[in-house]
Amino acid sequence: MAYRFETDESVAEAFARAAHEQLADAGHDLRTGIQDDPVSAVHSARKSLKKERSLLRLTRGAVSGAKRRRENVALRDAGRALSATRDAEVLVQTLDELSERYAGQVPEAVFGAFRERLEAGRQVAREQLTDPAMAVEVAGQLDAVRRRISKWKLRNGDWPALAGGLKRTYADGRRAFGKARSRPDVHNLHEWRKRSKDLWYELRLLGPICGQAVRGQAKEAHALADLLGDDHDLAVLRQTLTQTGAQVAADLDAVLGLLDHRRQQLQAEAMFVGERVYAESPKAFVKRIHRSWKAGRGLAKADAVHDDAADLAQATRAVLA
Repeated sequence: MAYRFETDESVAEAFARAAHEQLADAGHDLRTGIQDDPVSAVHSARKSLKKERSLLRLTRGAVSGAKRRRENVALRDAGRALSATRDAEVLVQTLDELSERYAGQVPEAVFGAFRERLEAGRQVAREQLTDPAMAVEVAGQLDAVRRRISKWKLRNGDWPALAGGLKRTYADGRRAFGKARSRPDVHNLHEWRKRSKDLWYELRLLGPICGQAVRGQAKEAHALADLLGDDHDLAVLRQTLTQTGAQVAADLDAVLGLLDHRRQQLQAEAMFVGERVYAESPKAFVKRIHRSWKAGRGLAKADAVHDDAADLAQATRAVLA
């Protein structure tokens, strides 16, 4: 089932299902998918882990802090064990995208020289995935997390189980936005990206119940996270090229100039989108989402009553016939 809360589920039911699905999907990717396409399998598993961690943050007001922190650390460590391959892949992809965007401004041979260097690192990272022990070990860790989470009981029901976590996520993102706007260094921008991605995942969960307005804000948060993600990939590429550039006989300064220009564009667009995503105070934001939640729940109940009435009428007609 999709990563979303369904209208016919309680919050507890939706949480249990979504938590189980993400961890089960990640485990399947690492046990089975990694044999066919290890790069895609690791990428998919890491996405599932990020969704799981956002789900835990959303329900932080209804779960013991100690329990949640334990599983969050376990999921974070599992993701880090898989990150080396993703990082090596992204470096090559990011350089290719930069080369394509600025084709003709720097000779292809310059990009080719740096790409050759990055490909060597990517090959080493890919070879590490051929050892099934690593993937199986991480999958086993995720199974243990899934078993523990399956025993959780949310302290609060329905909206109260979500309100505190959602407000905290939005407030953290708004605060990170302010820091990044005042000082747009790599650390602050990356922290803002992580919090924006949390907001996207959480609004994505609530969208089916809360309606189009919330789904629209989820899309904007997604766009924001993508912009900041592209910027972070370029920042990591810059650091890598700067560290290894002296070992490559090519015009490093020309590539860095294009890279910095692209980062300026991405950051400017991210600031513009961020103004829209984080326009409200956390209190006003949560109140608005709560109103949409109540309206969506009410509509679902009305539809259910209508369906029951239609079924009753049909049954009555059948009896009278």
